[in-house]
Amino acid sequence: MSNKRSFILGLGHQKCGTSWLHKYLCESDLFARGFKKEYHVWDRLDTPLFKDKREKLTWRTFFKSNLMRAYKMEHSEGYYFDYFDRLIGNNKLIGADITPSYSGLSARRLEYIKRNFAERDIDVKVVILTREPLSRIKSAVRFNLDRKDYTEGINVGETDFEKALLQYYKSEHCTLRTQYQNIILEAAKVFNPEDIYVGFYENMFDEDEVKRISQFLQVEPKYEFVKVRVNKTKNTVMETKSDTLIKEFYADTYAYFYQNYPVTKELW
Repeated sequence: MSNKRSFILGLGHQKCGTSWLHKYLCESDLFARGFKKEYHVWDRLDTPLFKDKREKLTWRTFFKSNLMRAYKMEHSEGYYFDYFDRLIGNNKLIGADITPSYSGLSARRLEYIKRNFAERDIDVKVVILTREPLSRIKSAVRFNLDRKDYTEGINVGETDFEKALLQYYKSEHCTLRTQYQNIILEAAKVFNPEDIYVGFYENMFDEDEVKRISQFLQVEPKYEFVKVRVNKTKNTVMETKSDTLIKEFYADTYAYFYQNYPVTKELW
């Protein structure tokens, strides 16, 4: 294992195993666990869809240290990098920000993040988790309906799964989280191939994949995690009349992966 400090930047995607990834990192003695899994700094700064969710200064901010940290990360230049610089040290060599909606970031922002960490002698390694598009979309719809979350493209009060599916799949919330090739192409402009990990939900729980991601993260593999599931969606509808329509809408994503990651021809 390397003694160099590293920062794991999770660039997506929602319902593709990011919570599992964070839990896996937390099991390592090398991981410096911060005050949250998803810091939501760069999406709220750069992606119009999330700008209204920026942290606001209220009386509660002054009494809760984590709220103040979150506020400073979004509003104070350099605080984000300084926080992780202080966090990662001694025997803790790895930090992370695994925010699925970073899938909308540009190469310009990624270069900024990489450069600022480099100035603090911290290497950035990118993790991009994906999933067969239709399955990801259905899982997201089921998850949001179950918790009555109508903030991601589903009409308020909707209870019918297929109607919600039709409302969601063309929305900006969905395309940002499902057109995986976009963030892969942006990351490739900034990072070397060996610093980008692209994983697939369908096989990420296999021992070979646990070994591969462990080597990438530079942590000891924990093969017992092949049986661990985190935030797994319950009662996902497996087939609807809209399946073909949705697959056709994301045809470019399927084509990109079949060409560049041939394993998805079997997995998807």
